[in-house]
Amino acid sequence: MVVQASHARRRLGAELRQLREKAGLTVDQVVQANEWSRTKLIRIEAAKVSLTRHDLLKLCNLYDATEAETRHVENWLEETNSFRWWQDYGHVMGAMLEEFVALESQASSILTAHSGLLPGLIQSRGYMDALFRSVPHVPDPDMADTLVELRLRRQKILDEDDVELTSVFSAALLYAEVGGRDVLREQIRHLLDLAERPNVDIRVIPFSAQRAVLTGGIVLFDFPDQADPSVVYLEYEAGMQAKDSQLDVRRFRRLLNHLRDATLSPEETKKMLATRLEDL
Repeated sequence: MVVQASHARRRLGAELRQLREKAGLTVDQVVQANEWSRTKLIRIEAAKVSLTRHDLLKLCNLYDATEAETRHVENWLEETNSFRWWQDYGHVMGAMLEEFVALESQASSILTAHSGLLPGLIQSRGYMDALFRSVPHVPDPDMADTLVELRLRRQKILDEDDVELTSVFSAALLYAEVGGRDVLREQIRHLLDLAERPNVDIRVIPFSAQRAVLTGGIVLFDFPDQADPSVVYLEYEAGMQAKDSQLDVRRFRRLLNHLRDATLSPEETKKMLATRLEDL
């Protein structure tokens, strides 16, 4: 059965590919030895299909994996089947969002840039509530409370010291009264509170910035283990798209760094937020 790749499945696929390359075997040699289709092995290594323990041990035996290496990949296999908190929200999440949340929960560094809406990790409750009760993309208004609850649960990663968030957004978002002026005041206070956290970097792109054009949103996930490849998500109206090729990751990292370079400094951003709050 084709499934969305979790963080653990991505790691498992990467570890198995490294063991195959270490053994000096090609994809064709492995599939011939196991009497598999070529597609099966490619999709296992690309984290596109699930894997049984029986098949895992066949690969480890073929690769002459050591006992420690075998135990290591077995642990990753167990992780692919472990329950995760976001599975409780499966009834309101599509496969793409579930994959996004799984990667977000494992990231050590998150770099975002947005122009249309503030990203979910820095939204206040009132801002979320206004969004989910007003946008046409919520399939059932009764789901709004659950979607807010899910987003608040996602924000708990910011309570962890080993997770760093850099959030870049357009100054125009400080003037968009989503949910009304009271909600905007609450949102700006929330941003000021977040900006005091040592692991959160809030940056505003001022109106005066030149060559800092962005439409939609970009989210880049980096992970604590260098063996785990970074992933980029492009967010747009009512959807998102994952990009995980090395070329795409490099390209969007350059764009994100360019946008960050165009922002106000953290202290200047705080001053702008405080001034905007006073104006409201």
